Amino acid sequence: MKRSDLEKRTVADLKVLLEAMGLPRSGKKSELIDRIIDSLRLDEQDTGDSDEEAPSEIKESDDDDGFLLLEEEEIESLEIPSEDSSSVIEVKAENDSNEVLEATILEAVIVDSSEAEPRAEARSKPNVSVSLGDSRKSSRAIFLGGLLLVAVLAGGGYWWTWMQDQQTFAVEPARYGDSMEFTMTGGSVQVNGNDMVALLRDNTGSALEKACGDLAITMNGMSSIAYRDAPTSEIGDPTDRDNAGATETRDGYGRLHLAAERSLSYDLLTDLSGRTWTTDGSRCSSSLTWEMNANSVDISVTSWEELTEATTIRSEAIMDFVTPDGDRSMLQNTAFGGTGIAAVDEVLPLFLQPAVPLDLRSTFGSILLEEGSTGTAEGWDYTVEPAQRVNGELLVPIKMEQPSIATCLGHAKLDLLVREGAPWPVEQKVDILIDKARESSDCSWHESAALDFAVPDGQLVITYTIRESTFTAGEHAIVWGDLYNSRPGAGEGIPNTQMQWDGHMPDESTIHAFTVEEAVECLMNSSAGNGVRSALNNDGYLYRMNHANDGVEETWNLSWVDPDSDAGWTLVRSSSTDCTVVNDGTLAPSDAPEYNLNAIPNTLSIAEMQSRMMDTSDFLGATLVLMDGGMLRSDVEFTSRLVVTQDTGLLDFIDDIDEGEVTFTASRSWTDGDSENSFDLIMDAERGRMVGWLQSTTE
Repeated sequence: MKRSDLEKRTVADLKVLLEAMGLPRSGKKSELIDRIIDSLRLDEQDTGDSDEEAPSEIKESDDDDGFLLLEEEEIESLEIPSEDSSSVIEVKAENDSNEVLEATILEAVIVDSSEAEPRAEARSKPNVSVSLGDSRKSSRAIFLGGLLLVAVLAGGGYWWTWMQDQQTFAVEPARYGDSMEFTMTGGSVQVNGNDMVALLRDNTGSALEKACGDLAITMNGMSSIAYRDAPTSEIGDPTDRDNAGATETRDGYGRLHLAAERSLSYDLLTDLSGRTWTTDGSRCSSSLTWEMNANSVDISVTSWEELTEATTIRSEAIMDFVTPDGDRSMLQNTAFGGTGIAAVDEVLPLFLQPAVPLDLRSTFGSILLEEGSTGTAEGWDYTVEPAQRVNGELLVPIKMEQPSIATCLGHAKLDLLVREGAPWPVEQKVDILIDKARESSDCSWHESAALDFAVPDGQLVITYTIRESTFTAGEHAIVWGDLYNSRPGAGEGIPNTQMQWDGHMPDESTIHAFTVEEAVECLMNSSAGNGVRSALNNDGYLYRMNHANDGVEETWNLSWVDPDSDAGWTLVRSSSTDCTVVNDGTLAPSDAPEYNLNAIPNTLSIAEMQSRMMDTSDFLGATLVLMDGGMLRSDVEFTSRLVVTQDTGLLDFIDDIDEGEVTFTASRSWTDGDSENSFDLIMDAERGRMVGWLQSTTE
């Protein structure tokens, strides 16, 4: 037995061995090896690089059969049943509090076909013996058991195969340094319906601008996923540096957290086809089609998953789309958590980022996976099926289905092949059909209302298969649920200066010279804009406030609604000397928003939202685009928008959807050489949380 053999094993392998030996699994790799050696009573000389005899505890018997026996001083009784006995093997222990390498392991490799079911009590170490009067079969058990132990340590496959064949394991957490390369084949996205196509089109920059009505995408290529093993120097608080491999990142409030950094990349070849717009661009044609084949799509996503909550608090994504003609569209997105509406957050990933290898630990946790087991994990029903060998490797199939989608929208199915010790499936087949028209009578009122809010009309079908091509195991396990010392406390860094509306969101800004309060005063003193004046004087309010600056004059585009749900808009412009109502109009009843005065929440002022948005230490990526020389660029437009639901109590069943939500957005468009650029940022105006930003570049 050589130390070098142990050192060739991964930490995960050593820990599996220690667990089977009933020994602690914590510590550095060298400590794990020492613990194994100490348990086997092998000294350094016996485990050196030169070939040595077997450890002194194990010697050949004088018996001609050459069975391996233990030294007499280590003998503890082992009662072996006769061949016609159905009784169990019984191992006595010196200390019941210690664990044992179970006698079932010994029986697992016995050549004889006896079906005795072994049972073992706890013991300190795997020392067993037999008397000379025991049967040849019993000696074979000890002999093969000794070989079994040697095979584990030397890298042989007997014990590992036995453990795999049992098909009972709990998913281990991912490790810093884990990485997997995988292929995507048979990728297909079929989209039908204007609203459903618009969802994909609006989230892919100009790449799908020709698409409407129907869209077909095929995709194949190479991908990779990995957790970065960050240096401890990236952790500011010295008391948190025991979380080796973690790094720091900021959340939507600008607060620092410890997180595991995960990277995901795709290098895909895609073909696109479908219906397109009429020649004048006014509507989606029923007959005109388009196709664009052999497109190159590179996607990279870096996400930071907070250690305590094990949730993504920040992600950065880049999609680079290049046509065969060299036309290029690039989309860059930074997001902080989800939308805040659970019903939306649970469904959107099915549309926007479906081809991600499933994180087995976050899905199954510590659930014991064994053949025939069923249950629910993270809202998915699952069944563990009999193991199968693929290219000589034993893999566990798991079938999963999302029950809410099955009863309300169509189906969402995952077929996984899982290998013990890997954080992601070796193979993942995805079959998703989303269509609200397929809602069945089994769909609950709560689910129906939530999905109706979150899912557009139309049909979406997604199928693909991803398969592992290479896997590299990391060193340090990611400790999810760790309550690290520097973690922000509840409410820390979250503003509490919310203000009540008085017909509109409070402004009070000093960054722009013409505030919304001044614009409203201008309206009240003007003879134009009778509709907005009447609304504001009779419990109406401004539900949308857009500010623009052309470098000379500032303009507010103010949208209003009154208690009768009459609605309209007014354009107010300010120069250095006065203000003018430039234009106004009313909206058709079908275009008017809901009126619900009681649903308006208290919010931060526009001034405070601008201040938070311009914090270079918290949101550097956004400030590089929106600011120049420490000042907000003059071509930045910002908008406050209130969205309320009708005051009918209809959505009271959906706890995650508030009656009123207020967002604050900033936008900028510019030309840089041959490229056209646009930038959009969105924040939660109630709490001041950054939701994220999106930058699009077209060449």
